[in-house]
Amino acid sequence: MAVKQRLAGVRIHLSGSNKEQNEDIERFVSKFAAKIFTEGGTIVHGSHPSFNAPLKKAAEGFIDAGGDKGALTLVRAKSFATDQYAAEIDDQRMYAAVEIVPAESEDGNPTSGLTPMRDWMADRSDAIVCVGGAWWDVNKANAGVPNELDTMLELGKPGFVAAGFGGAITGYLNEEPSLIRRLKNGLGQEANEVIARGTNVDSVVDLIVEQLKNLPLSRRNVTRGRNFRILALDGGGLRGTFTAAVLAKWDDMLKAGGGNGIISHFDLVAGTSTGAILAIGLALGLNPSEILAFYEEKGPQIFPKDRKLRHWLKSKHDSTTLRQLLIEVYGEKTLAADSCCRLVIPTVRAKQGQAEAIVTPHSPDRTAYRDISAVDAALASSAAPTFFDESTWEGPIALETFLDGGVWANNPILPALAEAVRYLKIPLDRIDVLSIGTLSSESDFTDQLGKGKAGWAPHSADLFFAAQEHGALALAESFLGPTRHLRINQQTPVEIKLDDREAIQEMAARGNEAGKEHFAEVRSRFFDGRHADEWERF
Repeated sequence: MAVKQRLAGVRIHLSGSNKEQNEDIERFVSKFAAKIFTEGGTIVHGSHPSFNAPLKKAAEGFIDAGGDKGALTLVRAKSFATDQYAAEIDDQRMYAAVEIVPAESEDGNPTSGLTPMRDWMADRSDAIVCVGGAWWDVNKANAGVPNELDTMLELGKPGFVAAGFGGAITGYLNEEPSLIRRLKNGLGQEANEVIARGTNVDSVVDLIVEQLKNLPLSRRNVTRGRNFRILALDGGGLRGTFTAAVLAKWDDMLKAGGGNGIISHFDLVAGTSTGAILAIGLALGLNPSEILAFYEEKGPQIFPKDRKLRHWLKSKHDSTTLRQLLIEVYGEKTLAADSCCRLVIPTVRAKQGQAEAIVTPHSPDRTAYRDISAVDAALASSAAPTFFDESTWEGPIALETFLDGGVWANNPILPALAEAVRYLKIPLDRIDVLSIGTLSSESDFTDQLGKGKAGWAPHSADLFFAAQEHGALALAESFLGPTRHLRINQQTPVEIKLDDREAIQEMAARGNEAGKEHFAEVRSRFFDGRHADEWERF
């Protein structure tokens, strides 16, 4: 019988510092962390140097007993992750997961980056426990522990204060006795007073942990200390060269630094149209540089020049060519047998115009496409009306006919989120998304106003894609908030058409540039060496 861990998947924000080297605070930190680890929970802390020793002691003890270093997450603002802190960070990564929040400091003041870091911790934690802290008697506005507590309480999350050992939290409680009534931790005022004023370390730790175990916080479908990660790749035809170049640059920079490949860091990859070709290629184990070479070398074959007359009469480009080139790359592999990660590939059923997603069989009720080949899945999402013929697949029941998934989800972030929440049972607040676009331009559709079909015809598709992209991103931001979604894209002064073979090298150069520009931020948030668990096939 498996041992029940009452805090499985729960993240506790431990807020505090111990500048005065109070022995009771040090003992509290070490004992409290050890108990949380044992119960399956994770400690999240803002990397204050005075807490390093007791947290390291607890984490190393847990690791020595067979535990995971992901039980401790140490968070740093970007201004405290520069080269001068490299040795300290390397040491921390031996016993903890280190998260670097990409908040820039203002006016050269590194502490100005702490507020976004605190917001990041509050957003990702389930409860907060405060002990110690500094600055209350000198500069209350600069006292981090009260600020972190208030941020969590404003989000409706439970808090506990261990104010019997001194520090800023003691000063805050003495000045604001009503704080006890705002803790929202399920305890009455008298019980919270016992915890808040207690001076026996063991007793205070036991009381807090016991009440944490009583709260409805358990998150059993998430990996300890690590969010479920989604990579979402937009559609955009040959503009996928940009995306491939971004990924190739990141892969090169990761490997140069001794890191592992990109795809292993993601639990689910979603791709539409050209993004589907990229996503499936990555899932089958292709190196991003190989995929980039495919776009650079085969792009002109897929999108030949001078097809304007043909475009009026039939599909502008030859689907047979695309199929044959994909067969050369993917072979006869299938999503179910050969994908190293879960996939979501948006498409459209041609018969009724029904939005659909081809997915790997990662859930008992998501097995309809278990036998689909990688080639058929990619073509089903890439059959852009007027550019390519429809794609067909002989399904288990009948012949299926598909059109490009970009018709409804050119940015696949929303179907990816829906898949994770609905079928994989991942809590929305435990999901991080990295989405990559395929270049955008400064579009202005006001010139077409009032001009009827003739005026709108050349621009209608651009309008649909622009509105869809903005809508998907706005909804994703509203669901995830700014700390759990990172968008990578680049704007061009003049639109690059989705079949512009003459712009391949420009797009590759832009992708290489964007990859370099965003690497530090992406690495700290996604490529941190904490890999996705192997997915279960059904």
